Amino acid sequence: MTHVLKCAATFATYCYASLVGFLWIAQRRFQYFPSRESPPSICSLPSVFQQICTFEVLTTDKLRLKGWLWSRELNGALSHIFILHLHGNAGSRLHRLDWAYRVRTRFGCTVALFDYRGYGGNDGYVSEDGLIEDAVAAITWAHNQALKTHQKLVLHLESIGSAAGINALMRTPTEIRISGIVSEGGLSSCSDLAKNVFGYLPIELLMKDKWCNTLSSAKCLSRNTHFLSLHGQNDSIVPLWSGRRLYEAVNCEKKIFHEFGEGGHNDLMYQPSYFATLEKFFKSL
Repeated sequence: MTHVLKCAATFATYCYASLVGFLWIAQRRFQYFPSRESPPSICSLPSVFQQICTFEVLTTDKLRLKGWLWSRELNGALSHIFILHLHGNAGSRLHRLDWAYRVRTRFGCTVALFDYRGYGGNDGYVSEDGLIEDAVAAITWAHNQALKTHQKLVLHLESIGSAAGINALMRTPTEIRISGIVSEGGLSSCSDLAKNVFGYLPIELLMKDKWCNTLSSAKCLSRNTHFLSLHGQNDSIVPLWSGRRLYEAVNCEKKIFHEFGEGGHNDLMYQPSYFATLEKFFKSL
């Protein structure tokens, strides 16, 4: 019996060690799900999208990253708003085109959809530090564009884009001013989420991209920046408590937390009050 227990313990230890080793090697494949292929050319898209143009930013490590810019309607209801969208861990800018269409059609504002390294045909490989540097480059570019057109810059940060954008603001030049931040399905850190699911694993030792500086960065945001957090009560990817934790850390004087009772992680724009909430926020800037 003792021999059987020893064998079972040895086997369990081996399986645990194998699992830990596998996750150490392959973890980013389970954390990021980029669509690496380039999206279709603008000219191949329906006519409603033909006003979109491609823009390019240069990162500090010399990567040229592309995105799509949909300029404002000059007589649009909120044409003074310039939105830079930083997406979540999956897909590419192509998968946010419907969102951009709905936002621009309703508000007449400028919308820029940006792809990180390794996404949407861009070179490079995904990592926490890489995504933050990409966000720095995109925010700097958007700031300069908004200055030229006399618009107010709003960051729309989706899921892990909330961590990328908020951390990036700690690295951007001091002259960059953000009028508003929208965090949609935002998270406190990836290590928080991993611990909640894999509590039996040594997450702090194992995880490469913890995004553990997000809360401390949120505490350093400008008090003059307006902040809106949008979160679904049924979000099974980034639970409500994680979004709440981020919101509570935010230093902004004017901040709002809006819960969608029927919302999940990827369906907030289909909730009845979604666009009305955005409109009210934009008008407050």
